[in-house]
This record gives sequence, C-alpha cells and structure tokens, in this order.
Amino acid sequence: MGQVLPIIGGLMSGHGIKHIVNWLSIDGYEMNIKDPSMEFIGMVSFTWAFYSLPMNEAFIFSFIVTVLAGIAFVDLRTFQIPVVFILMGLAIAFIAIILDVIFLSSALWGIFVGAVIPLIIMGALWSVTKRQGMGFGDIQMGIVLGAWLGPTRMAITLFSASVLSLLTWLGVSLVTDFDKDRAMPMAPFLSIAGTGTYVGSFYYPEFFHLLIL
Repeated sequence: MGQVLPIIGGLMSGHGIKHIVNWLSIDGYEMNIKDPSMEFIGMVSFTWAFYSLPMNEAFIFSFIVTVLAGIAFVDLRTFQIPVVFILMGLAIAFIAIILDVIFLSSALWGIFVGAVIPLIIMGALWSVTKRQGMGFGDIQMGIVLGAWLGPTRMAITLFSASVLSLLTWLGVSLVTDFDKDRAMPMAPFLSIAGTGTYVGSFYYPEFFHLLIL
C-alpha cells in the first residue's frame, strides 16, 4: 500500500493544479480535463521524490514541481504567470524553512540570485534598449525558485533556462521564419531547468560541491 500512496498523491496533486488553472481561466485558457499531462507530472515527481528523498524533502519537492508545471502550462499559452501559484510556491518554501528542509540563509541568497540580480539586469537593459527582457512574473518565479534551490543551483537554473530558450527560439525560427521580436515564455524553461538542476544535484552532489568551492 505504501508503494501506491505516492502515485495516488501525485495524481491528485496534478489533478488539483489542473482544476486551479481552469478556475483561473486566464485569457480563457483552460486545460482539457481529459488530458493526463498534469497527473503524469504529479505522479512522476511524487514517485521519484518519495523513493529518493527523506519524507519532508519529498513533500516539498513534489508540491513545488507540480506548482511549477502549472505555471509552465499557463505561461506557455498566455504569457502570464498566475499570482496564485506564486503564493503557493512561497508558502511551500516557507514551510520548508520551518521544517529545516531549506536554510534561511540559503533561501535569501537564492532569492538574490534568482530575482534581485535579474531585476537589476532587466532595469539596465531597459534603460539602454527600452526593451524588457523578462517579465515581472518571471522575477516572481525567480523568488520561488531561488528560495527553493539556493544560490548555486539557482544560478545554474538561470543559465540552463537561458540556453534552452535560445535553442528553442532558434529551432522555431528555422521551422518558421526568423523574427528578432518573437517572444518566448520563460516560465517553462525555468521550470524544466529548476527541476533538472535539483535532480542533478541529487545524483551528482560532488559537481555542485565543486561549484561552491
């Protein structure tokens, strides 16, 4: 029975996120209730976490990943990041700090790397080009990711997300046409990069330890 509980929890979590997305109905976007994508993401994240991580960390990872997935789906279709999901992510990070899953100092430095530095760069870019490279929703997402991942993993996440978005932009441009003004939603890449970085730090901790030294 214990082996089935993570699967059930993941399915329920993904299904719940889907209903929140449909309740928000941002710009009329709603997920097909029969589409199993969110349930699958929830099931995979819960199953991996509860077989690989201590209990408290497993809960934090599982819920954060499903929230990130919800953000990614909405941003991909609407170029908007729901504040509800940001608040949910912050609440999960706060609980993680209380449970000592995340150290407060690590969360604060992670927020500095994930939100403050990009905000400064965004302001400098706007002052020169009058173009906004990132949205404020992405900055809010950087707060959640930074608090969860800490400074080192957050820096890797930002770099990885930037590379992924650039490669995707090039791929889309090759298939369609080159448009230097084509906008790309950043949340899906941040979600994928953040989750991948966390999992990578679990399997290759020595590499991440070397980055800190």
